[in-house]
Amino acid sequence: MFACTSKDEKEMLTLSVDLHSPGISFEDLFSKIEILPLETSDSCLLVDIEKIVQVDSLLYIFDNRRPALYVFDEKGGFVRQISRLGDGPGDYLLISDFILDKNRRNIGLLSPYGYMGIYDLCGRFVRQDVLPIKPNYYAVASLDPNRWVFWSCVREDEDGITVVGKDSLNMVSGFWRNDRILDMGSFNPFYEYNNNLYFATAYQNIVYRLTDNGLHPIYCWDFGKDGIDNEMLQKYRSIVNEGKRNDELIKDLSDGTLPFCMKFHRENDLYYYVSLQKGLGTANRNINVFYRKQDGSTFVFERLAEKLSINPLLLTEDYIVSILNFEEYTYLRPFLSEQDYSKLLSRKEDDNPCLVKYYFRKDRK
Repeated sequence: MFACTSKDEKEMLTLSVDLHSPGISFEDLFSKIEILPLETSDSCLLVDIEKIVQVDSLLYIFDNRRPALYVFDEKGGFVRQISRLGDGPGDYLLISDFILDKNRRNIGLLSPYGYMGIYDLCGRFVRQDVLPIKPNYYAVASLDPNRWVFWSCVREDEDGITVVGKDSLNMVSGFWRNDRILDMGSFNPFYEYNNNLYFATAYQNIVYRLTDNGLHPIYCWDFGKDGIDNEMLQKYRSIVNEGKRNDELIKDLSDGTLPFCMKFHRENDLYYYVSLQKGLGTANRNINVFYRKQDGSTFVFERLAEKLSINPLLLTEDYIVSILNFEEYTYLRPFLSEQDYSKLLSRKEDDNPCLVKYYFRKDRK
């Protein structure tokens, strides 16, 4: 499961990457930058943005700490909040993920307690769907027009992935039996590309295409001696007590014994992308890995030569969206107009985050 060499996976594409590659400059990957300062008001105070979905000119932003779903326009203006804290119809106690179902034109807010609140695109409550009984529900995606797929962090004798009919709410199929402590490294394992759904976890190298009858290995990251192999993971699997297993994993990630945690897998027509988190807490380091599909060229960096860092939240065909750290505002000076730079400098540290769009360069081969 954790290597690229099993008999059933010989046809899988292997992406070989040297994590010690030379420095990368802005123009190696990107053509321009746009800033998107999110409006700050008492109605939309963001703490920790975990996920962004863009539909037309609107950004749907999930805040993990609130937790709540906020909608902003293409200029960063606040539009609305969807749902509210409480125990009445349409209220929530806790949200673990959300989804925009483009086919049915509605929004689903997933509760880890096993239900999903359904809203229309204007944020009006429609109904509450009760899901099949599971210990928890942490992530949701749309498999096709008629089926949801959910990810739960469960023990190895239970299915971590559950396919559910959107109308019947009955389980269609289930799979993915893995160590739940290892799975807890990332709570956003799904991504969509070219009308297919993909699944990847935090400490294994394979990315799978997901269908209603299982997982199909598509590609595999190979970081050589700097990567994570099955022998490393067996160390944690051999610890019977889950609490001790978790403590050991956190210790090893903190001190570098475990080299990284894979937090954000995505792809577009140009690149395969993964974000590698080294360490824990505020001192963590984020390594960006772009693998160019056209020729296998790789671009690896913590910071660009211009000192810019990328903390990814959204990847499209045209750009990657990142949160801009307050202390990095001055690094954007060469890339912005006087007006935009002045707008940036007028922001305060306790304002809502400023997002940055890094537009991909498409004219370089």
